[in-house]
Amino acid sequence: GWGGAEAKGLQVEYDLQTPLFLDRTYLFVSPNRIHRQGDPHSPLPLVFEGQFAPNLFLPQLKLDDFKQDGRETLFSAVFTPNIRLRMANTDSNPILPPSYLMKLTLQAAHLRLLHGPDRDSAPRVLALGLNVIAGHYSNGEDGCFFANQTGTDPNCEPQEGTPPLNEITGSFSTNLLRFELHGRLGFAVDPHRLSAWLLGANVFFELNSAIGPGGMSPAQRRVYGNGHWGVGLLGERAVNGNRFRLEGAYSHPFGETPAQRGTLSVEAAANPRWGSGFGVFARYVRGQDYYNILFLERISLWQFGLVFELNPGARLKTDSGRPPGFQ
Repeated sequence: GWGGAEAKGLQVEYDLQTPLFLDRTYLFVSPNRIHRQGDPHSPLPLVFEGQFAPNLFLPQLKLDDFKQDGRETLFSAVFTPNIRLRMANTDSNPILPPSYLMKLTLQAAHLRLLHGPDRDSAPRVLALGLNVIAGHYSNGEDGCFFANQTGTDPNCEPQEGTPPLNEITGSFSTNLLRFELHGRLGFAVDPHRLSAWLLGANVFFELNSAIGPGGMSPAQRRVYGNGHWGVGLLGERAVNGNRFRLEGAYSHPFGETPAQRGTLSVEAAANPRWGSGFGVFARYVRGQDYYNILFLERISLWQFGLVFELNPGARLKTDSGRPPGFQ
């Protein structure tokens, strides 16, 4: 299949895949406390929280070459074992049940160089992307979903539980299908100084599913909802390879009872060139808690820490095509 693709002008990238519109890795602290129904230590002071999201690429298909043709189209398949961890400042069981969001992303992305009427002026760059994501989201627990139930999931008594939720050991699990559209416009681009302005936007629509292992239960669907939709805006300034980013996002559930309010987050980050992909960030989140079964808890959190945009894997490509030591 790859041989046929290359014959039609497609190239296969094995070692220098282009990452676009994917998850970042975060490690941070917060001065705010976390509420958890049924925990005698609640509200909990946090030691740290982390989102660990390595983006693992299969060989990437590329049509055209941006550096030579001024345009490029990429087709990617990316596996992301996204794991979120919270460690609380408690004497026992300091790690809350983790959030596991394993997902496969199929992506089509297009890059294009745009020239204005004056071709000697600084060019603009357009990037568009479509992500189709299939994932599984759970917390690895097997307790009953509601606090008034006893037993283990799915053998719980009484069968029809009522809120509040069992936020200590309750089972949270759903499969999901998510669609994302991304757009970025870069202008005043100076490739020699690695400087530019960047404006971007994205929208997403996510559906929860009961199909397959770990699918959503009817009891969880009633209070968690049928899915989420959301929008995001981004502004970024690159100066001599140093990047400064301001990003906002809003998401809202649908199909849940009782109806919940949306969640807003605003994030500012600085990625210095010498960091080679990592930087510092500050973020404010207000709305539903995003940490698996805590979704009925309302949060107002400040977060400060490190953000990583590195991808795993060695990068030893040379002009000869052979890595050092094998010349």
